Amino acid sequence: MKASRIFTAITLALTSMTFNSQAELVDSAQDWQTFETKNFRVHFTPEYRQWALSSAREMEVVRQLIKEQQGRVLTEKVDAYIIDPYNAANGFALPLSHRPYMALFTTPPQSDSIIANTTGWQQLLVLHEYVHLVHLAQKSRSKWRNNLANWYDIFDAAQINGERWVSEGYATLLESKLTGRGRLFNNQVEAIIEQFARQGALPSYKQLNKADDSFMSGAMAYLVGVRYLQWLEEKYGQDTLDAVWTRWSAVEQRDFEQAFKGVFPDTAQHLYQRFVAEYTYKAMQHEAQLRADSNEDNSSTLWLDLSGSVGEPSLSPQGDYLAIVETERTDDGNTTKLQIYKTSENTKKIEEFNKQVEELLADDPEDIADKKPSVFKREVAYTLNQRNDRGINNPRWLNKDTIIYGARSLASKNDYHQDLFSWHLPSNTVKQLTKNANLRRFDISKNGQYLIAERSRFGYSQLVKVSLIPESLGEITAELTPQSLEQVYDFPRLRPTPDGSASKSFAYVSSSLNNKWQLKVRQLHGSQEQIIPLPQHYQFLSFPEWSKDGQSLYFVAGLNGATRLYEYDFSKKKLSAITSGEQVITWPMVNGDNKLLHLAINAQGPDVYQLDLSKANKQIITNTTTSSAIGQNLSDNLKLAEASIAIDESIGEQSPYGIGPQQGTITLAESTYSASSSMLELGYKSGDVLSRFDWQVNASQDVFNHIISGASAAIRWQGWPVKLLAHSYLFNLKTDQQGSDALALGKTSEKGLFLEALYPYSVATLTVDLFAQVQAASFENSQGVDFSSHFFALGIEQSWSHDQQSWGISQAVNVQLITGQDEQAEVKGNDGSYTGSNGLINLSAHIHDYGLGFNYLWAHRSEDAGDILSLGGYSSTLIQEKAHLNKQLSPELAFYRQTANDYQAYQAYIPLGFVEVFYTRHKMAEQAVIDSYGVKGSLHNDFGFTGLTNLVINYGLAQVNPENDSSDTQGWVAFSYKW
Repeated sequence: MKASRIFTAITLALTSMTFNSQAELVDSAQDWQTFETKNFRVHFTPEYRQWALSSAREMEVVRQLIKEQQGRVLTEKVDAYIIDPYNAANGFALPLSHRPYMALFTTPPQSDSIIANTTGWQQLLVLHEYVHLVHLAQKSRSKWRNNLANWYDIFDAAQINGERWVSEGYATLLESKLTGRGRLFNNQVEAIIEQFARQGALPSYKQLNKADDSFMSGAMAYLVGVRYLQWLEEKYGQDTLDAVWTRWSAVEQRDFEQAFKGVFPDTAQHLYQRFVAEYTYKAMQHEAQLRADSNEDNSSTLWLDLSGSVGEPSLSPQGDYLAIVETERTDDGNTTKLQIYKTSENTKKIEEFNKQVEELLADDPEDIADKKPSVFKREVAYTLNQRNDRGINNPRWLNKDTIIYGARSLASKNDYHQDLFSWHLPSNTVKQLTKNANLRRFDISKNGQYLIAERSRFGYSQLVKVSLIPESLGEITAELTPQSLEQVYDFPRLRPTPDGSASKSFAYVSSSLNNKWQLKVRQLHGSQEQIIPLPQHYQFLSFPEWSKDGQSLYFVAGLNGATRLYEYDFSKKKLSAITSGEQVITWPMVNGDNKLLHLAINAQGPDVYQLDLSKANKQIITNTTTSSAIGQNLSDNLKLAEASIAIDESIGEQSPYGIGPQQGTITLAESTYSASSSMLELGYKSGDVLSRFDWQVNASQDVFNHIISGASAAIRWQGWPVKLLAHSYLFNLKTDQQGSDALALGKTSEKGLFLEALYPYSVATLTVDLFAQVQAASFENSQGVDFSSHFFALGIEQSWSHDQQSWGISQAVNVQLITGQDEQAEVKGNDGSYTGSNGLINLSAHIHDYGLGFNYLWAHRSEDAGDILSLGGYSSTLIQEKAHLNKQLSPELAFYRQTANDYQAYQAYIPLGFVEVFYTRHKMAEQAVIDSYGVKGSLHNDFGFTGLTNLVINYGLAQVNPENDSSDTQGWVAFSYKW
């Protein structure tokens, strides 16, 4: 196997496999339980028990159906983790052929989501993620590759084919074929993809695999990939496409393109071009049909031209401002801001344009001026950046000066919730209103004393009433519906009254298992409700909005691959279609008596349009329904049974999670440091996905110059609030044979045992770790003389940050107080006992994309310690930095470059993505100062499959300038495991 594929597997997992920091998804100290069936182990904490045990039953059903549908099955038992880290709908699968697992997020999708068309969230999620495993985790029929994959995790991961559109598209195809729902049969999705096609903006074949900063690029692997795969099946047969997956895992190793080309008449890329042409032709025909079916032009006029991902608009009570959330993808993540636009025309921009035209023609009367824009960008009055990457959702106006919005809050590490915040515009003051409330969409009463919201927690959804009165701010004062795993609620909207009095009812949309979304109006006090009639055979439904007088209800529904804006008139009891379906309309907002603003999606992102209701050709819909039953059966011959939330304890057995399912793997790491040595490290590592209990044994050797060799072992338990770690090591080092200058100590040997107990605490962005460490070691110098030493340390590591996108600051402190004994100091005539401290102070900040940071490091030992501090060397699986507090490791310097009892370092750095430009000044007591500068970087992973947990990649290039000595250039690249 090529080394590049191993490197790709490692970097994929460290940088972009599902989440940048999967360690945030779980808290290993919780009371984890396991429900084990014949083919699955489902892991959960008590509050998710009903959801988890129901999903276990669903997994067994899905497994049997996939076996019948594909003739493929996983022989390994699958681990499934039931979590809800972000209070948002998601999940992922890791298709290792010998250790497959998946994580299922319990929060259901909202009505406007592209994954909202489901028989039930749990069923769709289990099916989608399990298909990933069956599709991608098939064992190779090559015996040697299969055996190596069994023993070596990273090799196994490198066998996963990297075509994202193939994996996501195929799972989406089966989610739809086996349920008759899913993204393939979502009318809103179809309308969006057709709009892209009409603009000639369907992604290229290359773009299908890689998301960029263009609108919806990350979703195209699912939405266009599934349609391409369906087209391939229709053109060439299901068996032909299925043959690709069989060829994928053959004895003869093939990538996807090779597997594909062997059974299809052309390459996947060339056939995709044909698919795009045919799909675009169909989209153009559909547009012509929609125009022909509409007697008049019901199109809206552009009101605000935007770009990128925008949504969740809200008009102020007086209609003079529009709040809208804008999100832009960047290399460093998403930037999200809440923009407040003035609704009045931007006269300043108009005057500037007219003046420029006048000046242009005055200078050159024969010139042709720019065409006047159809609409000038409206003036931004206020801007709120998201804070600490927590997002901004569903802004609603409390009054003319205050907006309430939703964002994620971090109660403690691994525990995110959707909470409510207020933003006072004139003072730019943000205040958190609720704590751990798990509130998503909401609407505010006219008097501002309460709001009604959908609360989603532990997979349960319900509508609640929340107080906004200061003395009971954020308290849930009423449960408007019971919490349910079978029912999902969304878009509560209080009904205005003609006389401006308090609302007595509200509208909302809801879905139940195996049914479509419905629109209802419910009494605020009581359970009486009315189901609003919808077009017969509708599928998509979302975005309800009341008229000013509360006599009409606007909403968006999907029919025959298009979405339209509808109005239900309560006085006339009539349903009307207001738009023809040419535009992909979302988020209607009443603006005045006969004006309605809305978003319309195009390939560049949604824009705001205005519709004149007085001129709209309303088409009365007579063929309506109040039933949410699914009509036309779109599923395959094989179909999943109806979704249900049901527990069958007879299919499995529940037990404490304990140390979890231990998964072992060979580990192989390599480090090359030009200043000191190289090191090959071979080991065996075992652990569980939660990293609750893991251990590793390791042998290390410089195979080129034999400068360093040794062995180490580590064991860790993180199932309690206090985390425990033990690390033992033995190594030999030839100091005088290293790649750069060092003290001539000859061959030294060191062996030791290190123990640590750590208590982590976090709230919001503040983290504090309190720890105690003990180390006992023995040394042998080049003369064969033995020395022993030990130390005990108490320490605190604290960090805090605050980020508002346009600027941010962070700080960190790590201080350790140390007391110890060193026999080597006794030989030098000292007492041997010593005290001291190690520390780090960090300050950093950024303005937009420009950052700067400073570090101050120190290590000090009492005068009778006997120069036990050393400078230089690198950390590795063998040499764990925390176990060697007397070594001040610096990768651009050799081990034992200098020794003393006092060390200080000053560092400045500029972060630039995966690397940082740095400058360091090392000062070791009265010895020569050493300056170094260059670039360096590090990637660290704390979660995932065993072979990648704790894996760290270090790399750098530095110029080393010692005082009164010649300078040199040093570089390093290293893979190791950090404990």
